[in-house]
Amino acid sequence: MEFSVAHGQGIIRLIFDGFASCLVIRRPVAVNWPDCDGSIGEYYAVSELSKDEQISMTNHLNQALIYGTEDEIMAGIQDFLQLFETGIYTVYPENMIFDNTDFHSYSSFPADAEPSSEDDVFSAWFYPLKDSNPILTLEHSSINEERVNYYMDLIRKGTRPKVIAFYHCYHVYPGMSTSFILDGHHKIQAYIRLKMDIPAIFIYKQNAHYDSSRELMHSARLILRDSAFEHLFQNNDENISEIIFTHDEMMTAELDRILRTTARIDPGVIHILIRHHQSDSPDDKIWLNKRLIALRSNINVNLFRSGKSLLIFSRQYVEQHRTHAWFSKTITHHEELESWISETILI
Repeated sequence: MEFSVAHGQGIIRLIFDGFASCLVIRRPVAVNWPDCDGSIGEYYAVSELSKDEQISMTNHLNQALIYGTEDEIMAGIQDFLQLFETGIYTVYPENMIFDNTDFHSYSSFPADAEPSSEDDVFSAWFYPLKDSNPILTLEHSSINEERVNYYMDLIRKGTRPKVIAFYHCYHVYPGMSTSFILDGHHKIQAYIRLKMDIPAIFIYKQNAHYDSSRELMHSARLILRDSAFEHLFQNNDENISEIIFTHDEMMTAELDRILRTTARIDPGVIHILIRHHQSDSPDDKIWLNKRLIALRSNINVNLFRSGKSLLIFSRQYVEQHRTHAWFSKTITHHEELESWISETILI
C-alpha cells in the first residue's frame, strides 16, 4: 500500500547517498555501508539511545501490531508515518524467514576506549550475507526479559505480533540492501527463541534522488569510532569528492586525522588532494598545503626503520589496456613520501 506524507515531522529519516545509509530518529541512530575490499559483507554501527530519547509507538499502533487486522495495522502505520519526513512510502507485510535472516546487534565501546586490536575495529560487520540482514537499533542490554517472555506466551497461544522495519535499496547492488528495525526488538527475540518466522511490516521510502553525502558523513561521524569512520571516508570516495572541503571544517579535520595516522591512502583521498592542487582558487591551494603538512607528519613514515609503513597508490599507464590504473606501493621513509607527493599529487 502506498502512502503520501505531505507535512512530515522529519523525526524519523533514512539518509542515503548511494553508498551508505544512516537512520535518524531525532539524532543519528545507525549507519550501514558495504565492504569494498573484495569480500562480500557490510559494516554498521548503532548508537545508544537513552530511554527518554527512544521513539515509542502509540498504544493504538502497538495493539494493532499485536492483535489488529491488516486494515487496522495500515491505519496505525498511516498515523505513524507523520513522524517521518515528507515523501512517498510503500508499506507492505512480509515474513522474515527465520532460517534466512540474521539480526545484527551492536555493543558500543565506551567513549574513551578504542578497540585493542585490528580484529575489534569492525566488530560490527556481517558476512556472509543472508537473504535478509536487519540491523537492530536497540542495544541488546536494553532488552527486557519480562517483555520477551510476554511475547513468547502470546505467540505460543497463536497470536502473531508484528515488527516494523524501514529500508530502501542500494540501486547498484540491490542484494546488499539492509533494513533497520524501528519497533519490535522484544518481539524479534521472542520469535528467535521459538525459532519461528517473524511477521513484519516493511516501510520503504521512494527516493527520486540520493541525499547529500555531506549530511550523511556528518551524521555518521556522531556514531562511528575513528577507525570505522576512516573506512567509510576512504571507501565512499565517489560521493565525498563532491563535498566542498574548504567550507567544511569537520570533514577537513577528519581528513587531517586520517592523513596523520592512516596506514593506507586510497585513490579517493588522493583525488581530493589532486583536485585542490589543480584548482585555480587560492583558497584551495592554501587548503592543500595544510593537508600536505598533515600528510608529512604521518606516524607510519619516519627517518628510522621502525617496522611501520604507509601503503599509497600511484597512477600509471597500462599499455596493454591503453588506459591508466592505480598501483599500490609501500613506503617507509620521508624521502619516498616526498617523491610520491611530487609525482602523484603535485602533477
